This record gives sequence, structure tokens and C-alpha cells, in this order.
Amino acid sequence: MLDLVDNLILQILDTGWDPLLDKPQFSFAIPDEDWQAKVKSGSGLYLNIYLYEVSENRNFRRGSWDNVELSDGSVALSQPPTYLDCHYLISAWSRTEDSEMASPILDEHQVLSEAMRVLLRNPDVVPLAVGVPGGGLVFQNAHVYLTVAPPEPPRISNDFWSTMKLPWRPAVMLVVTAPLDVLRDSPSSPVVTTLIQRYAPIGSSVIEESISIGGRVVKAADQSPIAGATVARLDSNDTATTDAQGRYAFTGIQRGVHGFRASAAGMTPIQRNIDIPDDLPGTHVFELAP
Repeated sequence: MLDLVDNLILQILDTGWDPLLDKPQFSFAIPDEDWQAKVKSGSGLYLNIYLYEVSENRNFRRGSWDNVELSDGSVALSQPPTYLDCHYLISAWSRTEDSEMASPILDEHQVLSEAMRVLLRNPDVVPLAVGVPGGGLVFQNAHVYLTVAPPEPPRISNDFWSTMKLPWRPAVMLVVTAPLDVLRDSPSSPVVTTLIQRYAPIGSSVIEESISIGGRVVKAADQSPIAGATVARLDSNDTATTDAQGRYAFTGIQRGVHGFRASAAGMTPIQRNIDIPDDLPGTHVFELAP
């Protein structure tokens, strides 16, 4: 669930960033001395989004269980999900050294301001609607709430940067409130998914479309999943790595024919064109053989 919240934040920031501003590199790494060294040896600007605490949000706790209608018409009781507050500390970093000739502070403040602007525009997000796959029906259809810069005692930032052994720097707190389905023992998202999103900019009659797809990479011999396989979109730089169930997903695809290539260690790669979203779901499944 925590990785899904990370992906949700990343999707919101990546798609909502002002195209007139340089987009930073996003990272969820620990902002310690090693991270600072990585920034200094890299290029451009970085936005660090560090998860430092998780706690239950008891405002969403329900004493009664949910009634779930089954396919045969019967009704079952289901334990409601637990809502968690995921606390992030967001900070901006530049490799530029502070000197009389140059200063990184203005660039870092601009990146931090843009991150706040994008997140504040998305206080209530449904993962399925923004194209974040995985997590089962509970997470996919839930309302996930983003609280930006909540009032907190300043000692939290002070203690945090002291622990990181770094100078105190400006940072924005983000609290993401999302559900954890305590009854889901393993990922239960569909084997093959196709999600079509249509939207129109304010004041425009032009309907734009974005498609998300999912599929699997399996062994041809016994249909067992291949974890760690690579699926590449040949008409872009997008690649996906399959999970333990052999599943992969792509978002932001335009309607039409796209080339895909699936490969895994010790297996013969398969390449095919898929007409999205019109081709049958079976075309999203790649069966690899040695």
C-alpha cells in the first residue's frame, strides 16, 4: 500500500508540473549525507519526498462491518479498511554551490513552491481515475486525501535534520490519508486491465483521452508468472518490470497501434503490435519460452 501511495504522489507531481518550468528529478530516498553527495554529483534539480512516519487515522475507523453483495445474490460481512496517515517531508535540492556568483536557494524555492501548487490542486484523488494501477478494489476506488503543509510543531523538522546530520533546510510536510485493505492477503488487481480516461480542459470542447493498460508475462510451458521481466513500449522510452505475479502496467497511452517487447533472462523475447484499446485482452499476455 505504501508503494502505491508513492506512485500516486509521483503521478500527481509528474503530470501536474508546469511545462514552462524545469521538472526536477523525483526521489523517495533518505535525505542524508549520502543523498546530498548524490545531488552534488548529479545534474539539475531534485525533489526529495521522504516518508518518515505512518499512523492510523481514527476519524475513519468504523465499528460496524460492511455488507458486501456477492455474485450469487447473497450478502457477506467484510471488515472495513484501515485508513493510514502517511507523513512525508518534501525538500528541494540543487547541485549548485552557494557562492558570490550563484545561489541555489531561489531555484530550490521555486521547485518547492511548484510542488505545493500541484499538490494543493489535488486534495482528494481516486487512484483509478488518475491511472495508478494495483492495490485491489478498495485502494483503486477509494478517496485518497492529501493535506499539504499542516500545522505541526517546528521541532519535527529540527529533530529530523539533526538526525540526518544536515543543516536545517526549508521543507513542506505532506500527509496522505489512504486505506489499507486488511483482508487482502495478496494483490488482487485484474490480470489484464484497460482503463480509458476522457477529459476536457476548462473552456474547451476538445475531448482528450488517456489509456492505461495492464498485462502479464508468463512461461509458455506452464503459464507460471515471470517476475522481473521487462516490457518495453517501442514507440517511447517507457519500460515496465513485472511483479511477483508477472504483471505489468503502462499509463498515459494514446489510442492506436503500439509496439511492445517482452524479455526476461534465459527466455526468447517476444515483440508484437497491440491496437489499444481494440485488441483482445489476450494480446496483453506475453508467453516466453527458452
